[in-house]
Amino acid sequence: MDDYFDFHFHPVAKNHLSKYGEKASKEIDTKKFTQKIEMSKGFMDFTDEVILRMLESQSCVDHLEKGKVSLGVAAISALEFGIASSKSFFSDILKTGFAQPFDGEFFDVVREGKVSYLKLFLKEVERYVKLKNEGCLNFLAREKAKPLAKKSPNLVLGIEGGHNLCTKKIGNALEYDKFKEFTVDSLLDIRTTPSTKPEDVLKWLVDGLNLVGIDVLYLTLTHLTHIPEQHLATHAFGTRMLKHPSFYPFGNGISELGKKLIEKAYGLKAPNKNQKPGLIIDVKHMSLKSRLDLYAYRKSLEAKDKNPQDIPPLIASHVGVTGYSINDWKDNLDLERCSNHVDQGIKTIKINTKPKAAGYWGTGNRIEFTFNPNTINLMDEDIIEIVRSKGLIGVGLDVRLLGSDSSTADSDDTYEFLSTAEFVTHFPYNGIRSLDFTEMEEIKKEEKWLKPARKVMHPLSLCFNIVHILAVIKLKTRLQNEGDFKNYICIGSDFDGFIEPLKVCGGSEQMKELEANLLKWLPVAAKRYLEENGGADDLFDFTKKKQKLEKVVRAILYENGRRFLKERGYFSEDGKGPKSPPKKDKTEAQSL
Repeated sequence: MDDYFDFHFHPVAKNHLSKYGEKASKEIDTKKFTQKIEMSKGFMDFTDEVILRMLESQSCVDHLEKGKVSLGVAAISALEFGIASSKSFFSDILKTGFAQPFDGEFFDVVREGKVSYLKLFLKEVERYVKLKNEGCLNFLAREKAKPLAKKSPNLVLGIEGGHNLCTKKIGNALEYDKFKEFTVDSLLDIRTTPSTKPEDVLKWLVDGLNLVGIDVLYLTLTHLTHIPEQHLATHAFGTRMLKHPSFYPFGNGISELGKKLIEKAYGLKAPNKNQKPGLIIDVKHMSLKSRLDLYAYRKSLEAKDKNPQDIPPLIASHVGVTGYSINDWKDNLDLERCSNHVDQGIKTIKINTKPKAAGYWGTGNRIEFTFNPNTINLMDEDIIEIVRSKGLIGVGLDVRLLGSDSSTADSDDTYEFLSTAEFVTHFPYNGIRSLDFTEMEEIKKEEKWLKPARKVMHPLSLCFNIVHILAVIKLKTRLQNEGDFKNYICIGSDFDGFIEPLKVCGGSEQMKELEANLLKWLPVAAKRYLEENGGADDLFDFTKKKQKLEKVVRAILYENGRRFLKERGYFSEDGKGPKSPPKKDKTEAQSL
């Protein structure tokens, strides 16, 4: 395989985090932002092995080129207040004096509320503009759809978190930021101050990025924390490694402000009349209730006789699966282990769900593999909605998403937190008053979040997640062409995020090794999945024919992503752009 596609990665993030104080001017050495970050000896001696593995997991430009990741989506997520202020390895490291590779100024300006999230976002955009102007990266733009570049990675941009659109200074509900530094020596030319409304900021931002040749593919509505100065939707609890009140979910689905933002995103016009309109909403990081709200909104658009093909597809950029339908997830709630949870004044419901077995492997003392039942992962209904919309699912390479095997499982590894309102929505017959309160001793034990346990996961964990998605698509959707069931999956690594990567692929330069492992273990996972969950022997024909297996792996690692971007008009083979798609009958689209 010559090329690979990645639906969600951060090629500049760690370099930007370590060099925040350096202005993004023409004098900056571009190589600083293409190479792997440097770590001081003192830092490496002090830092936990797991954290080092997270830092070494990168997708810098050099790694993209070595790994032949020629196409993908570069995501930007401004550092959140909760992350900068959390009791975690960040604060411990910054106190030691071994700060490299972290720039303490970055954390200071966030903690002290000196900037807005939008300004942080734009500062990182400047890094990309610099790399683009120097020929290190090629950004795809629908306005002038051209063939893919052969000598540098081809990228579109993803906005990870609606907080990136907030113009208020961080933690301040009243003071708005100013953007004067982007009007003189900046690589960006911002002539007007953006509106204070997130939906207006989105259009302003998309239009402004188009002026410098950068196009946006998707917006992830939420991220890891609650943003009180601009609440758009309830987020799914997403990390145990960091601790701050903002990590606990808040609310009950999409807010009115969030609905206006989605409406604006879906209403954005395409640069070319022959291209599909609208900005895609990524369901990653949204709570289950938020996702259900989004699906209901989309159905309301269809009910208004809006042609379904004009509604942007759904995507999940970097996820795992629960293995459950929503009703099965509810049925497997371990109510006796659920409790009212009050920590630092924030009340949530701590829930435990019995994980679903994916399959077994080995002889004698067999290893059981289970899915991760936390709601940050996809339910079967999520998969169906995404396929129905002709969208795409990026399977993440963070082992914490993929589940557990019996050699690494933690007996208390499946808990998460729901907002009280969302718990009542999903479990209306289990009154929260009947739940005990978590004891303070147990909350103190949760400080183990700050000491992440190493999980060296077998590649079967990834393959079981892929196989379950394939099974749901084939068994629970009615595709006109059954051969299309493989067309909705790709890889969304989340490299350069602070993930604990799958051991066989620790960074973008190791995609060839990932390919080899998929070819080896995907058929094994399919057979063991059927043994555990049932299904016809011919459900996965790639287990019997090497040529079909290679075709499935090729689709997952490149072809599906390439086709998705081409159909959206981000590039063309001849530079003329896509032809206008034929109109589909509404009943045909709804038959999925």
